[in-house]
Amino acid sequence: MKVSEIFFSVEGEGIEIGRPEVFIRLAGCNLRCKWCDTKYALQNGKEIDIDEIIQKVSKYPYKNVSITGGEPLLQKELVNLIRELKTMNYWIQINTNGTIFDEEVFKQIDLISMDCKCPSSGMESDLEVLKRTKELFSSKTQFKFVILDEEDYKYAKKIVSSLNAPNVVFQPEWNSMKFAEKLVELIREDGLNVRVIVQQQKVIWSVKRGV
Repeated sequence: MKVSEIFFSVEGEGIEIGRPEVFIRLAGCNLRCKWCDTKYALQNGKEIDIDEIIQKVSKYPYKNVSITGGEPLLQKELVNLIRELKTMNYWIQINTNGTIFDEEVFKQIDLISMDCKCPSSGMESDLEVLKRTKELFSSKTQFKFVILDEEDYKYAKKIVSSLNAPNVVFQPEWNSMKFAEKLVELIREDGLNVRVIVQQQKVIWSVKRGV
């Protein structure tokens, strides 16, 4: 598998924020978001077999794993890595960009974190992938929207209304935090049932890698 980095930290985003986790960042992505904060993982990466990945992960005293990228679902061996981790009783979260639906993987995951792309990213998630994921895995999926401005908000609001999903997170884009207050005002005005959660890792470490 193509791996960018493996490290221990605390979850910085979404509904599991603050939870100690071992992060497996896989390399390679099918999107090129304008505000991507892990451009170093878009390609390249080091070829590491599953046994070595497991060895690196198991040296940490925690049973929570976050598989991220890049886009993890591009890697064919992912399902085998997940199976191995589950035999060792790991709780697993996967971070994916909403362009690929993989039922075999999703069935084994404890939390699917679906990063739904708004206009400011310059990319698009697949609405059918979002809908299918919500239909089959609603209770264990969070739909995250990085919100830069009011255009993003209006787009996200429309998607949220069509999905009617229970776990939705609006995440203010880190370089435009001045919009965060306005974002909360808009949510209050529209009565949206969503959470507003900033990226904790950037509050603590800014853009430092491996944290």
